[in-house]
Formats: sequence, C-alpha cells, structure tokens
Amino acid sequence: MIIRSRRFRSALALFAMVAPGFLRRFVHTRLLGYRIDPTAVIGRSFIDVDRFEMGPGAAIGHLNVIRGLEDLWMAEASRIAHLNWINSVRRDKGFFEDVDRHLALIMGYNTSITIMHFIDCCAKVELVSRSVLAGYWTQVMTHTFDYRTARQDARPITIGERSIITTRCTLLPGVKIAERSIVAAGSVVHGQCRKPGFLYAGVPAKPVRELDFSQLFLTDELTIR
Repeated sequence: MIIRSRRFRSALALFAMVAPGFLRRFVHTRLLGYRIDPTAVIGRSFIDVDRFEMGPGAAIGHLNVIRGLEDLWMAEASRIAHLNWINSVRRDKGFFEDVDRHLALIMGYNTSITIMHFIDCCAKVELVSRSVLAGYWTQVMTHTFDYRTARQDARPITIGERSIITTRCTLLPGVKIAERSIVAAGSVVHGQCRKPGFLYAGVPAKPVRELDFSQLFLTDELTIR
C-alpha cells in the first residue's frame, strides 16, 4: 500500500528516520514506494520526496534532510554522507511560475556528496559519474531572483564526470562544470566552466592551471572510496 497524502508521507518519513533499520526499509519501500536495492543502505535521515531509486551499494548516512524533490536517483555505489540539507520548493507553493524545471537530484555511478553541504534542487542538480562534492559547506544554488524581471528563476546545475568541488564553494544557477575539473576552495562559480581538465579558482572562478591527467583521480581506473 503506497501512501499518497503529502502530510502522511512526511509523518512516515520522520518515523522512518528514528525507526530500526528493518522497519525503516519497510516504510521506505512498502509505504512510500521508494525503489531501494537490497544492498543499499540508509541511515537515520529524513527523506520526503515523490520518487526515489537507489542502486546497488548506494548509501545515505545520518542526519541528512532531503525534502521537496520530485526525483532522487542514486546510481550504483553513489553516496550521500552526513548532515546535508537537500531541498526544493514544491510546485504547489506558487513560486517559479512559467519556469520549466525538474525538481531532482541525479547522482551517477560512484558519485559522492560529503558532509554539511546545502543543495538547492529547485531545478535539477546532476553529478555525472565519479564526480565529488567534497569538503564542507558548499552551496549549490539553482534558483535566484532576476531583478530585471522581478521574478524568481531556476536553472539546472551539472557537475561533470570525475570533477571535484572542494570546500566552501558556491555554484550559482545554470553552472556546468566540465569533466575532469577541480574547483578550488572558496570559489564562486557563475556561468560555465567549459574547459575540461582545468583547476578553476577565484570569485568568479576562472581556469588558472591545466591539470595533469596522469593524476590518480583523473584516470579511468580509479573507483572513489
């Protein structure tokens, strides 16, 4: 029996957060309708989304709040660690009128979100395979106020394959990080980091140095652990 009432689903999500592991899985799969692989693991986190799928070996740690999304997809071996706030404003709230948006977090194969990040999913946020949101306190902001039109706007953010976003970065709406890139600590990314294989740094972030593709993280052989 899948519960459809928004209020009851939120209450069940809160109950699942404090319930024992076997009961938590029952609530998530049987009552909330989430598709969770038998080898996937969910800690004591609040997860209140419309649709959720976890692949083999995927994991969510403790004390995360994930709410308001239409879709949460976690591919094989993807991970969300602890104390992250992943949020969206639902369509029925009356914001973002006439804005085409997908309220989603899409995590590709072997991607990782570490600890204490804020991820705004008012538009889609996608981590392509083996990319990492590393360190602490990065803000991923998909929505903004457009002063020219006096309206809220939302645009998707993509972090390219094998790219690393380090500590205390800010990613602004519409950002696309090229594959095999590193964004240095404290950087503010506005627009698109188009050149793959570069270190981006500064406010706003600019390519400052080409990376050595022989470094372990940038090679095709590495699996993130």
